[in-house]
This record gives sequence, C-alpha cells and structure tokens, in this order.
Amino acid sequence: MLTQGAILEAFVRLLVEKGYSSLTMRDIALVAGIGVGTLYEYFPGKRSIAAHCMQQRFLNVGVCMEAWIVERQGRPLLEGMQYVLDRLIELHAKQVEEWSALILLERQISDRRAFNALYLKIADIWGMLFRASCDLDQYPGKLPELVHAAVYGVLYQTLMLSPQKLKNPEFSMQLNALVMGYLQIPSC
Repeated sequence: MLTQGAILEAFVRLLVEKGYSSLTMRDIALVAGIGVGTLYEYFPGKRSIAAHCMQQRFLNVGVCMEAWIVERQGRPLLEGMQYVLDRLIELHAKQVEEWSALILLERQISDRRAFNALYLKIADIWGMLFRASCDLDQYPGKLPELVHAAVYGVLYQTLMLSPQKLKNPEFSMQLNALVMGYLQIPSC
C-alpha cells in the first residue's frame, strides 16, 4: 500500500505541475521513487492511475463527511449542515490546486458508471446527515440529494473556474446561505 500511495501522490503532484496530457508513466515512476516495471505491476496506464486517484480522493471526502456527521449526531440539521459545509470547504481549500486539477480531469476521463456510483454514495452521506439530526421532522420534503447536487455543483464548478475563491470566507458564507435557504423554504 505504501507503493500505491506513493504512485497516487506522484500522479497528483505531476498533474498539478505538468497537466495530464504531458505526464508520462516514466515521470510518475521517477517521482514515486519506483521502477517503471513496478509501476505497471500496480496500474496498466496513467488513465487507471487517474481513475483510482480520483476515486480514492472522493471516497476519502466521504469518510471525512461521515466523521463530521457523527460529531454532530443528534444536533439540529442547520447546525450540522453548516458544520459539514464549512469542513468540506476547508478540506478542499487546503489543497486547492490539487482539487482543481483533479476535478478538471474528472470531467475528461470519468466513466459514467463509476461517476454515478460515487455520486450516489456521497448523496447517501448527505442523507446520513439528515437522519442524524434531532429535528428532521421540521424539514418535510427536503431532499439530501438536492443538497448534494447544489454543493457539488457550486464547490466543484468553483474549483474548476476560480479555485482560490474557496479561501475567501465570503464563499463559505454564500454556499451556506444557498443550502440554508433551501432548507428553510417551506415545502409545497
């Protein structure tokens, strides 16, 4: 697993530095500190490294979200939502260049089935936040999938187009306002 981790870290570093089309398997092996043959034992090509790297990054986001939700178990939904949103933005802002490069690459190479499975998994985690709240009955008809779509859309669109905005507190306030506004509008 250490070798695989080194390969994924090397891939992301090179993705940011050179861009996907310019990096080679030889580059990845060199930066990872392994031989090219060893690299091919783990991955058949750079596309498979990219897909694995993106999946791991997104799954790790899901693991973090689950931990944040457990921390806010039994609290009001709006409080938990703000906490998770703020942590999510912080997580991406810490490695904004990496996330920006990965999100742009995801749009180019993701296979629909893998993308859908991951998207649904993260949407289910938003549902976990709803179910963990002490006041879910106050939000009839509100859909965690809609929260996920809004957050995913705004967060990742911003990462693609103007990633440094994530470091601005105004971004967090506006994303929170968007989600909180949806939750507080009475359902039809």
